[in-house]
Amino acid sequence: MRLDLLLFELRLFKSRSQASEAIQHGWVLLNGARSKPSREAHAGDRVTLARTGSPRGEGAERTLEILELPRTSLSKEAARALVREVPPD
Repeated sequence: MRLDLLLFELRLFKSRSQASEAIQHGWVLLNGARSKPSREAHAGDRVTLARTGSPRGEGAERTLEILELPRTSLSKEAARALVREVPPD
């Protein structure tokens, strides 16, 4: 599944275009590296969301492990079951 679509389906961004823009700005890392919105993401990958540039949390980061890819559109609660928060090192 495309990274931008995955972030939207997991309800981490309100729209796919917002997810794509964050990826292009380098605010989203896939397995610790910058990537393109079209990059394929798989179960087991780690997504790091950096809030740099966001008025809601300057510099805050969170890393999520993808447990399973969504098959259909999900509610926010159901989407949360597909990821696991990874504690910082």
